[in-house]
Amino acid sequence: MPREKPKAPYHHGDLKNTLIDVALAHISRDGAGSVSLREVARDAGVSHSAAYRHFANKENLLVAIAEQGFRQLGETLGAAAQAHAGDPARALQATGVAYVEFATSHPEHLQVMFGGSIACPSDYPSLVAAGDETYAALTRTVAEGSKLGQLRSGDDAMIALTCWATVHGLSQLIAGGQIGREAGDASPRSLALAATALVMQGVNAPAAAAKRSAKVKRRRLKQDVL
Repeated sequence: MPREKPKAPYHHGDLKNTLIDVALAHISRDGAGSVSLREVARDAGVSHSAAYRHFANKENLLVAIAEQGFRQLGETLGAAAQAHAGDPARALQATGVAYVEFATSHPEHLQVMFGGSIACPSDYPSLVAAGDETYAALTRTVAEGSKLGQLRSGDDAMIALTCWATVHGLSQLIAGGQIGREAGDASPRSLALAATALVMQGVNAPAAAAKRSAKVKRRRLKQDVL
């Protein structure tokens, strides 16, 4: 009986990112708690020893997913803010909407970033830095808005926290399927626009809010005349 020809070694161009992608698929199907580095390696078509060359254990893999999520979220928020450069109030609402859209389209990342699957995030300085950099983009926008008189002054930290809590909570509710019939057929974007508009009513500086309201009224009157 002829001997079976040994399988050729599996060659992979970017194994680290492939392992992350496979792990995200596992999370989508069974949740972050189900991830096994051995099973991820098997589904990626490599030996578990090959996977261990990139990730020492399951938690290291989850940390890489969380870092990737924070980096991508930071880029998304930065682009949203840049589209309204010079107008921090608009930039703040735009970043809130962008947060919800990113989070609800990347629920697997969201699970790992905020779901408690990493026992002690502070043990991973690069993960802490990625999260801090993303949040710093929000606080900078708030500080700029306060300095220009567009946002209420006196407690930039609380304004930033309130804005984050609103969009993060909304994202979690949407991603978890906990927003049902009361939202009708509303998309994540439309829900985010409505929620952030309400928040902006509270954080806008009174004078800036009045000025913006008058501007909107003038625009509507002009449209009616035309």
